[in-house]
Amino acid sequence: MASNYEEKLEEVRAAALRIRERDRQNEEDRNWIRTLIPQLFPEPKPYPRGRLSEVVEATGWTREYVARIRDGKVTPS
Repeated sequence: MASNYEEKLEEVRAAALRIRERDRQNEEDRNWIRTLIPQLFPEPKPYPRGRLSEVVEATGWTREYVARIRDGKVTPS
């Protein structure tokens, strides 16, 4: 018969495994977004008014970070 400690430890291991899997999926999704953002800003400049604000709102990231991705200074890992 498993002790209460062993049962709780298994619950912790299972929860930690779920967290690692979600973290992996979240990182894949962030990389996908980083791939798509430059495509939202095709040449020629200037970009349509409000475009950066829409992308910032959609991602929840800062204007500076989205602009850095747009400009190719941040790339998917």
